[in-house]
Amino acid sequence: MYRRPFFATALLGLALLLPALARADEQAPKSDKPAVLLRFASLDHLRGDFRYLAKVVGQAEKAKQLDGILKSQLGDEGLKGIDTKKPIGAYGWVGAFGIDSKAVLLVPIADKKAFLDLIANMLEKPDKGDDDVYTLNVDKVPAPVYFRFANDYAYITVRDKEVLEKDKLLAPAAVLPAGQIGTVSVILNVDEIPEDLKEKALGAIDNQLAGLKDKEMPGHTEAQKAFRDAAIDELGARIKSLLNHGGETTLRLDLDRKAGDVTLTASVAGKPGSPLAKTIRDLGQVKSWTASLLHPGSALKAELNVSLPEKLRALLGPALKDAEKQTLAKAKDDSERDVVKTLLEGVMPTLKAAELDTAVELSGPSDNGIYTLLGGIKIKDGAKMEKSFRTTAARYPGVVKLDAEKVDHVGIHRINPDKNLKAGARRAFGENPLYVAFRDEVMFIGAGDKGLGVLKEALTASPRTGKVMEVQMALARLAPLADNQTNADIARKVFSDPSKNNDRVRITLEGGKALTLRVSMGAKLLDYVNQVEKAKRQ
Repeated sequence: MYRRPFFATALLGLALLLPALARADEQAPKSDKPAVLLRFASLDHLRGDFRYLAKVVGQAEKAKQLDGILKSQLGDEGLKGIDTKKPIGAYGWVGAFGIDSKAVLLVPIADKKAFLDLIANMLEKPDKGDDDVYTLNVDKVPAPVYFRFANDYAYITVRDKEVLEKDKLLAPAAVLPAGQIGTVSVILNVDEIPEDLKEKALGAIDNQLAGLKDKEMPGHTEAQKAFRDAAIDELGARIKSLLNHGGETTLRLDLDRKAGDVTLTASVAGKPGSPLAKTIRDLGQVKSWTASLLHPGSALKAELNVSLPEKLRALLGPALKDAEKQTLAKAKDDSERDVVKTLLEGVMPTLKAAELDTAVELSGPSDNGIYTLLGGIKIKDGAKMEKSFRTTAARYPGVVKLDAEKVDHVGIHRINPDKNLKAGARRAFGENPLYVAFRDEVMFIGAGDKGLGVLKEALTASPRTGKVMEVQMALARLAPLADNQTNADIARKVFSDPSKNNDRVRITLEGGKALTLRVSMGAKLLDYVNQVEKAKRQ
């Protein structure tokens, strides 16, 4: 009586990743280039990552117990025959009908005979053919499993024996290139997906988008509905461009045990010379008026640089005009209406420009527990917006001090804290005033412990290349701002040494050769989340 341990199940699961039921009208792959590739670090590396993460979240003993269970399942010989120091991979082609797809699994081999014995002990003895291809029939698998040895790997497939012909095998270096594996990664070559499948996908997406356009918008004007519908159409066009002009799309997970970082990276590239490739390249050359406000080591920093396509901008103006009328109609009296109208006159040119270039930075806390805030946003017609601000501020001379300070010709306006300032804002910035300044195309704000100083410094900043988006947080330094004292205490305990930067979360989106979204965090954050959830249960 033989055992079918976890490893055997996982091995067959990978081999069956792409559907294994054949169609009579099966079509050949679009090209020899795989549509899908999977990459896994070596078994030793994966095992080390698992033990490391278990230790980080305080589950080292349970990980040790699980390790013992796996060893007992595998028996005395363990994984003898498999090279546990080399990466594992898989590649495949997507068929025209989906279910006629083909896949090959690569398992690194240390000893062929030992591997054959391992398979025989786990499942059954495979039969070797004259073409050096082994056949294995497994219960509950509706097609034969085939494999052959080459390049120090076992190439394994289900049903489609022809993909194991010697001249069709991909070299391990092509499937598992050094430095591009991570802990695990998935690569989808969009240009290798059959056109029929793309058309079906687009049809389903069109139906979903049409449903969004059919939804009622109570209280919205025709101009606002027209903008909504155009925005949905633009989304559909972007998805269509991705399917028609997309190239390599990657999802990769990395764990750096030495640095204590976990990083998830997703990227998409356009086919060379395509409109999508040009759009992505342009996103890597975005000039930002506010990105230079950010500095390393902040408790929190964020930047965003996005703009609407020209088609949507043309429809945005009428929609905003209707929104302006609706806002003014809600004013309580003529005095409030005048204030709102003045503010809108200054803001509307920026809103209609439909370009968002903004950055914010929170530094500190200082020795007295107070933070410093610096923010900036690109504006349209800065002189008009400042005039609107001055007109409104003149109504509140006890609150706003115009031209309280000056840097060259730029006036810095001071807004004194209100007596009804919320507790959270008071805890963060103390009784310090808020400062506002307008320079050329940017509006700046400064608040907190050194608000005036950082604003003065920002007035000398110049535009530079920025990211589409970046958000970075240091949880240990933000812990004092938490309303939930238990969570704050847990953060202080878990991140007791902020100098190690293991409390940071960073999210970036930027263009260039590919549009890349990267989420990186200290592994200690997993321990923080685990302890917060445990505290909730208690």
